[in-house]
Amino acid sequence: MSHRALNVQDASEHAADQINALIDSPSGWRLLHVDQMRRSVHAIAANIAEGFGRGTDGDRARLLRIARGEAEETLRHLSANFRAKRVTPKDYWSIHHRLVVIVKMLNSFLHR
Repeated sequence: MSHRALNVQDASEHAADQINALIDSPSGWRLLHVDQMRRSVHAIAANIAEGFGRGTDGDRARLLRIARGEAEETLRHLSANFRAKRVTPKDYWSIHHRLVVIVKMLNSFLHR
């Protein structure tokens, strides 16, 4: 796995940690789409790991596209919570920016 692949893997694991902390916080009971958000954020890292563990470029690209879709889904759930004022701006923007970077990193792998 290249250093760029490790960077996107690390970023996705940090995003999962941030979402878990948000959900598990005392105000986490107020959040919308909790199960979907936790599932989608964990699927990002899982699909990246599986994609780079595969031997063929076709499998890798398919799994990286799935990871990108999961990142987009997580962004949508996070945004819904922000619009409903269930996530602070500080938490929202920190996680939002990390997820946007993950999408950009995945795009760079898919467009080479």
